[in-house]
Amino acid sequence: MARPGLYWEVVAAYAAANPTQPFVAQFGANLEIQQVHVPDDQVRNFTDNDAIRVLIHNRIPPDWVDHAYMYGVVYLEQQFHQLTMSLDVFRDVDDERLQCLAVYGTLPAIPNWDGWREISEEDHYCLLFKRTDKM
Repeated sequence: MARPGLYWEVVAAYAAANPTQPFVAQFGANLEIQQVHVPDDQVRNFTDNDAIRVLIHNRIPPDWVDHAYMYGVVYLEQQFHQLTMSLDVFRDVDDERLQCLAVYGTLPAIPNWDGWREISEEDHYCLLFKRTDKM
């Protein structure tokens, strides 16, 4: 989320490396997204590349990732202000983000998705029970 344009680059590289099976983003009313399962002892080893592989495997459209950009910026700012992130790490991530913005510009949001709402109790139980059903 901190590197605008990265997912577009990876999708283009994937398409070049897989000309017979190019990346085709999901679209339509019903999408299927497979949840990734990472053992607790491996969470710290989950990298940006692992996350990108999950996005590509699930055929997540690049504009969805672009839309999440501002969420990522707000998250990083919250981490910075709560001092849960090393100042050096934050500076490195922010410097890289600024370099990418200079190349790609500000990423557009999806207007129909713009805005924010708190998760309702009904949403929470729906997610909880769907996850429990699959376990």
